[in-house]
Amino acid sequence: MDNEVRGGAFCNTSGPISGAIILIVMLTVFASAGFASAAEEKIEIMAMGDSTVEAMAIASPPTSPSGVAAHILKGPAPMTAVMLSNVPTSSWTYGCSATSAGMIFGYYDRTGLSNMYSGPCNGGVAPLSDLGGQCSIIATRNGFDERTTRGHVDDYWTGFGNPGPDPWEGTWTEHTWEGCTADYMGTNQWKWDFIGNDGVKDFNTDGSTALWWYDSATKLYDYIPPATAGLPQTALCHGLRLFAESRGYIVVENYTQKIDTLYVGGFSFSDYVAEINAGRPVMIQVTGHSMVGVGYDTTGNVVYLHDTWGDYVATMTWGGSYSGMDHQAVTVINVVPEPATMSLLVLGGIGVLIRKRRK
Repeated sequence: MDNEVRGGAFCNTSGPISGAIILIVMLTVFASAGFASAAEEKIEIMAMGDSTVEAMAIASPPTSPSGVAAHILKGPAPMTAVMLSNVPTSSWTYGCSATSAGMIFGYYDRTGLSNMYSGPCNGGVAPLSDLGGQCSIIATRNGFDERTTRGHVDDYWTGFGNPGPDPWEGTWTEHTWEGCTADYMGTNQWKWDFIGNDGVKDFNTDGSTALWWYDSATKLYDYIPPATAGLPQTALCHGLRLFAESRGYIVVENYTQKIDTLYVGGFSFSDYVAEINAGRPVMIQVTGHSMVGVGYDTTGNVVYLHDTWGDYVATMTWGGSYSGMDHQAVTVINVVPEPATMSLLVLGGIGVLIRKRRK
């Protein structure tokens, strides 16, 4: 079901709207000793077919929970493993979802879409390790990566888990979104009223990003929250599109979908394998946390991933859990160059073929 929200009214571009729905906002609270249970609040907000739209606050802490060490790959991957190279690793950088997005776009920067990162670090190429510690593709800030003006961290960050007001409010002019995933995904920004529609801001606390999905096997394409919930209209999946488009690229599709172990017909391990084989990393959504799937092993349905807490490769079983966080969904984005750039790439490929044939 292709859909978006314009001006606060829900628009379904694939068929008529029927039936009232409930928005379930799940706020996952993280304690220093581990993950606490989620609280839920239900609000009737719009009609949207027969499925319910849920929003989860993806708000994992800067340090990893106990049990992560058991998932870290020890030694080389088995010969049966298939893994994408050139996907950067990174420690948690002002939010796990923004960090995961930075790793995904850092991969594209290294594999042909070279404007994803255009800063001075590493000769203008996204670094392969310690991504967030070296360059600003995840979060910009004054004095970092040769920036000389306020950026994301200066305007929105006070400390993990803190609500607003954000530092810029009533103090200085907010910077224009540009250059980092955390801007466009709404990470850390205390701007939205997703709970209760009562005019009181409740998203996003520092370290948090709002993720929306259906409570079914259906793909939720490029969901844009209603304008009545706050401006600018964005969240995790739509923010991926906004970032890629801001860098001059075309997004073929972007969506979030629950997995097949929760709903029959959901995103399957075979679907995941197909994405990796097509050269596309996949954002893995477990309870309250985003990671990046970078490979697989069909023996045991193993997912290889970067978990946002260090420069290593980790593993989990498809549909299982990661350090106690249950696998819930995936977020997928398919990005291509602009038509003019694509033509040059195609012509370049033809030239290579001609030269090879002449040889």
